This record gives sequence, C-alpha cells and structure tokens, in this order.
Amino acid sequence: GTTTYNVGVIPKNSQLLTTTIRVAIVSNASGTATVSVGKTGTAQYLIANTNVKALGETSSIADAALDEADRFASDTLITATLIAAGTAATTGQVTVTFTYVQANNLQDVATA
Repeated sequence: GTTTYNVGVIPKNSQLLTTTIRVAIVSNASGTATVSVGKTGTAQYLIANTNVKALGETSSIADAALDEADRFASDTLITATLIAAGTAATTGQVTVTFTYVQANNLQDVATA
C-alpha cells in the first residue's frame, strides 16, 4: 500500500539546499518498496521513487544559483511517501534529511 509520513516543515522564505534519503535497513517486503520525498499534493516534488530494498543514499541538490526561485513562499510541509507491494515488510529504516537556509537574503541585490 501507500503510506505518507510528515517529515518536517520548511519555514516561509527559506531556501532549500539538499534533500537526502538514507536506507540504513532494507525493506523485506515481498514485492517492490520505494520512498519519494515531496510536499503536500506533490509526493515526488524533491526526490522521485527510490528503491528501499537496497542500502544506499539518494540526494537532490538545489538547481542553479540560490535566488528567489528556490524560496518557499509559505511554510511548507515536507512528506515522505512509502509505496510497498506484496506482503507487508517487517524490517526497514529510511531517514529523510533536508537542509535549508532560513529567511536567507530576503532582498536580492543585483550585481553590477
């Protein structure tokens, strides 16, 4: 089935730097098992479905220069969505980490 977990909140005007999924203990679901990281309404906004049946780490880094486009206009709930098929898993541990700068450079200054 599909289960969505609340990971945390990025405050308004913050700039997201990185998002990371770390699989420390693999899922033993009999079918597939993936995790994505996103925000309410967009489950794969930050990281698309990632296999959690293998140890590893998946990261996304903010694109291009950090400017207004990288800021969150409002407090934004970050979610992790687990999709598993087959018999229910009895093992598995995934950590989601996101790094951001809070209220950074609220007024952009054009360079000469």
